[in-house]
Amino acid sequence: MNVTVIIPRSLQSACEGRAKIELGVPPTSDIADVLHTLMALYPGLKAFVANERRPQKQHFAVAQAGRKLFLFTASPPAARS
Repeated sequence: MNVTVIIPRSLQSACEGRAKIELGVPPTSDIADVLHTLMALYPGLKAFVANERRPQKQHFAVAQAGRKLFLFTASPPAARS
């Protein structure tokens, strides 16, 4: 099955400057499988994933429409003082 991933401008540098990526994945793949494949092909995307060490790191969100995945960048809410 072919999946099209739409990459926002802010993440394109991590994806060799590409705005759209076509991936061939098994028909049983879910969004997590597609994201794992995408990050294996473009390891620079891992820098945008928040984790225990970088909980405030800019991150991306994913939306699905049929066989298209849209990546969005989002910043965590600012801490209140």
